[in-house]
Amino acid sequence: MVRPRRERDDDVNHNNGRYKGVRMRKWGKWIAEVRQLNSGGRIWLGSYKTAEEAARAYDAAVFCVRGTSGKLNFPDNPPDIADASELTPAQIQEAAFRHSRRVTEEAEVAGNSYTECYFGGGSVGDTSGGAYYHSPGVWTF
Repeated sequence: MVRPRRERDDDVNHNNGRYKGVRMRKWGKWIAEVRQLNSGGRIWLGSYKTAEEAARAYDAAVFCVRGTSGKLNFPDNPPDIADASELTPAQIQEAAFRHSRRVTEEAEVAGNSYTECYFGGGSVGDTSGGAYYHSPGVWTF
């Protein structure tokens, strides 16, 4: 038996309405990661409060890894990253976080705005070996 093919919109991976490269943890945080070409390894992009932020982080990372041939979640709002193909995984993480916040910050009205994103290994609740990025531009290890 052959299942009928569903039509897809290029903007969103319609696998339960999720974005490409994004999934939700059991406790409600959205995470993003991208696969590296030829090595099969992954670049961890961090945890985010919303699926849209995580999807924008994925867009920036896939742009860095695959260039203009990468399939973006938001093709109408591509990342503006110079020399993207020459970035290290750590630089890709930072570029991804900055791009995820770019649209959100543009939409926010002036006021208190605090954002954080966790990059690191370890188990749940274990922040050793990782780093938090707090906007604007403050790292905590």
